[in-house]
Amino acid sequence: MEAQIEELLPFLHDARMEVRQIAIQNIVSFTPSTSEFFKAIAHDALRSLINLSGETVICNELDDEEFIKHLIFNIIISKTNILGDLGSMLLSNMCKNDKIANKILNMTGKPVEGLTVATSVVGQLADIFLKGNEKNYNPQCNYDFLASVFATLATIPLGRTQLFAKDSGGLSPLSKIVCFTEHPNLIRRGGVITTIKNASFAVESHPALLDESDINVLPYILLPLCGPEEFDLDDMEGMPEDIQLLPPTKKREADAHLRETLLEALILLTTTRPGRITCEHVQQVAEQIVNMLMRDEAGAEITEIDDTATKPPVVEDDEDTITEV
Repeated sequence: MEAQIEELLPFLHDARMEVRQIAIQNIVSFTPSTSEFFKAIAHDALRSLINLSGETVICNELDDEEFIKHLIFNIIISKTNILGDLGSMLLSNMCKNDKIANKILNMTGKPVEGLTVATSVVGQLADIFLKGNEKNYNPQCNYDFLASVFATLATIPLGRTQLFAKDSGGLSPLSKIVCFTEHPNLIRRGGVITTIKNASFAVESHPALLDESDINVLPYILLPLCGPEEFDLDDMEGMPEDIQLLPPTKKREADAHLRETLLEALILLTTTRPGRITCEHVQQVAEQIVNMLMRDEAGAEITEIDDTATKPPVVEDDEDTITEV
């Protein structure tokens, strides 16, 4: 039977539609479980596209609005599609193409009962990223690679705007994903951390980022940077409650690049006056970070540090400036 199916496979690519239909009908008659057969084909096809989509020429060929809609609405935003994770991986590659990214940002979809009230693609993907964590929405998928999608879209002004846009429930996509900066999966937490940094280029949204009743991003930046060190009560005064009295088992972010990204996000937030006022209470945390970064891993740990090394640069308060690079 396998040999007969293999003989029919070339006809699936025939230019004549009637030939393709006859080939499919014959294949179906030979397969006891046709759904599993075609699932395998779809699985292999998506994996191939993921591998090929890193090439600019191939990615340009994927710049098709109907295909992008099918990928997002029928594969990723589906409670039963077993290909959701592969679809997320493909989308993360595709959105590195500026034209595709802008198509995604301009797409809308109907709210999905039990999943999302959002109509923007960014809003819907944020909901499935949140609710689908650890396969809580689709038992076959965890959607970790959507974090890379958010990180890429956050490099685009329109993408940042949509990440801050609130749905009918009063929540923004960014507010739903910032909680994963300490997630055990490197892809998920790394993408979220990078998204926060890129979103911090939106100077006008710094108040929303720092507002404890809104996104409240500061604890999610500081927590991964904190270790088990104890702070004096005086030092803890004014710090976010979430980083006070951490347990002795608390571990600092192990990935050096992600620690750097978190520090860059803090720097971006302090380019505006509200950010500087909010972050001025975290100097003790900064000193701990400086000690950690200056430590000679091959030798003795630094026990003292020059006070001048931890003092932030003087920034004039006349105006808020920020440069995106």
